[in-house]
Amino acid sequence: MKRTVLLIICLVLMPMAVSAANFSFKNVRGGVYAAIAEPGGKAASNSLIIVTSYQVIVAGAHFVPETIKEIFDFVKTVTPIPVRYIILTHHHRGFNHVDFDFPANVEIIASGLTWQALKSEFRQIKNQVTFFDRSLTMKRGSTHLVMSATEHSHSEGDVFVYLPEEGVLFTSDLVYNNVAGYMGDATFRDWIGTLELLAGIDVRAVVPGLGDVTTTDGIIKFQAFFRAFTTEVLRLTGKGLEVEAAKRQFSLPQYDDLPGFRAFFDVNFRRAYNELKELK
Repeated sequence: MKRTVLLIICLVLMPMAVSAANFSFKNVRGGVYAAIAEPGGKAASNSLIIVTSYQVIVAGAHFVPETIKEIFDFVKTVTPIPVRYIILTHHHRGFNHVDFDFPANVEIIASGLTWQALKSEFRQIKNQVTFFDRSLTMKRGSTHLVMSATEHSHSEGDVFVYLPEEGVLFTSDLVYNNVAGYMGDATFRDWIGTLELLAGIDVRAVVPGLGDVTTTDGIIKFQAFFRAFTTEVLRLTGKGLEVEAAKRQFSLPQYDDLPGFRAFFDVNFRRAYNELKELK
């Protein structure tokens, strides 16, 4: 009997990890959960779920109907409280198949630049939208959410979310953990400064845009990759080569086996090369 009771207690105290088709869900701290995108699924980015005393708030990007449903279904397993807000951390122009199919009763929060990106599409979002310039703080019960917008980093108007009481930072696609992601809309000169800012925030847990939950060490590790990638591109811009010739000479063997590195290499390299060659 004692063994059974002990086993039940251990299971209750263990961090929650639930797998679904597109995400694995993990309890980060308290009422904060990470939806980690599963490789090969329809989720192109991680999301953050924040359960407060009377509202649930979801943060993330690249939402499609299947991933929205999966997140909402998971929320129902942990609380009867409905999702009230979705913080849309960024939107890539021209991606009309994502970020438009939200339930009608959910309000969207986004940076002003993300809102402009949404308005540029041929589809129009039907939800109520609150957008802000540089920062926005929400207090819901005992939970504080501090949202900060960048101008140009991974994309236009990226937002990161900081929960000071819980010590949780959601970077969205400003940071990838042990994986290379999409940088085809990046502004490399500004992104490096944003990473310095993120690395300086005192947190216990970091939920990245792709990859598992990490700490500040994960941000620093991504910084090292980002600097190495940018430095190699700068080396090639100095030769005055055309982009195709420069791409063939690119060499960063220590990252060849990094998941996603080769899949995104062409678009990432072209974006970096075309921007950074203007510095010469």
